[in-house]
Amino acid sequence: MDHALSDVTVIDLGQVIAMPFCTMLLADLGARVIKIESPERGRERVSLGVKRRRDGVEERVPAAQYRDRNKLGVTLELKTPAGLELFRELVRHADVVTENFSVGTMARLGLGYEELRRINPGLIYASITAFGQTGPYAPQRGYDMLAQAISGYMSITGYPDGPPTRSGQSISDYYAGMLCAFSIVSALHYRQRTGKGQHIDLALLDSLLVALDNLGERYTVGGEILTRAGNVSFAGSATGVYATADGHVAIAAAASNAIWARFCAVIGRDELTRATAFATAAARRDRRDEIAGIIQQWTGARTKAEVVQALTPAGVPAAPVNNVAEMVADPQVRAREMFVERDHPVYGPLTTTGTPLKLSETPGRIRRLAPMPGEHNAEVFGDLLGHSPTDLERWRAEGVI
Repeated sequence: MDHALSDVTVIDLGQVIAMPFCTMLLADLGARVIKIESPERGRERVSLGVKRRRDGVEERVPAAQYRDRNKLGVTLELKTPAGLELFRELVRHADVVTENFSVGTMARLGLGYEELRRINPGLIYASITAFGQTGPYAPQRGYDMLAQAISGYMSITGYPDGPPTRSGQSISDYYAGMLCAFSIVSALHYRQRTGKGQHIDLALLDSLLVALDNLGERYTVGGEILTRAGNVSFAGSATGVYATADGHVAIAAAASNAIWARFCAVIGRDELTRATAFATAAARRDRRDEIAGIIQQWTGARTKAEVVQALTPAGVPAAPVNNVAEMVADPQVRAREMFVERDHPVYGPLTTTGTPLKLSETPGRIRRLAPMPGEHNAEVFGDLLGHSPTDLERWRAEGVI
């Protein structure tokens, strides 16, 4: 099968989440992504695998780190002269270099964009940091939680009587990773037209600011500062999460007057569509708590399945609030192949997160699971760069690879 990015080579220094997720998307679409990590970092990554018991023996399974799937794994110590020279050799064969170190780290190693573009003028060089390469916060180390705090994201998450709340996962890392992958493909398209490479500067903070709906404009235009509203939508008085007899459901009961009428018909309260207090979207928004009580009274006596089975056929958006086990078993998740089984040479069959990239001609594919540290040293340093087995053995003994 042909792949959309099979002619693209990426040298990936990404760590943790944001950049590894970015390059995972590129690798899913066929790019040759060469994951570079120091021998020490590689050992640490493997030690942080998912814990399980197999045949009575406890083990850590690094292959479950799905963000490193489809990549070639090499070890390389950039704090050695030989390691730096090998990296520069790789850059000559690369279309893209990616990194998410603190601002200035790569430049101090002599591997910043300005240095590497002299080796490869058409190079696309992508950086992800917490706050970007410019601005007063640029030199500071930062992580997703700080981006959530500064962006205002925490201030709108949680309940009105509770504290600001972080997202349950590192949401800015994934937003930034997606934006970086989009930027890389855009830069490759521009290079195809002009021959010019460029530096991509992505920030976790920026990625959250563009994902706040129109909350920023509500303030800059109207002076309104929205804060936490719990599980009820800011814009929709009847859109929220409601308790059931066995869990919770998400319902959008009033996205329009038509949907509100359908919901009222299902619960046997048609009179609510005629009452002045509930007939229009503006009126319903002013009575958000009252409407939430009406919905809660109806859902509380039913199971999640009963609620969804009553509302969905009637054209009212509704879904169960799944835990992780329920999510993996969900028929829609299964139909979209968002969890797939692949074989690992050490750990056997493993089920891992699938690819969301559903292109008709060049779909994303999971060809292999996360590499072991240095698994592809011979393929990359030997086959690609042309070094001998003797060279590799010497570098291994010297701690270069």
